[in-house]
Amino acid sequence: MDRTPKTAIRGMMLYVVALLVLVVLAGAAYTIYGHPADPSERSAAETIPQKATAPPVASPSNQ
Repeated sequence: MDRTPKTAIRGMMLYVVALLVLVVLAGAAYTIYGHPADPSERSAAETIPQKATAPPVASPSNQ
């Protein structure tokens, strides 16, 4: 009974480390292969609307 908790803790730690490695590998694979290479698709920066210029602020001397 003395060895069971240590074995369980090691098993859980191994499980967490294995999940972390899988997440890192999946992120790397998505970064390399997950983005479309179609040049006709607009980039995200092009879809952001440009800011409109603000109307001029009335100065106290104009009032």
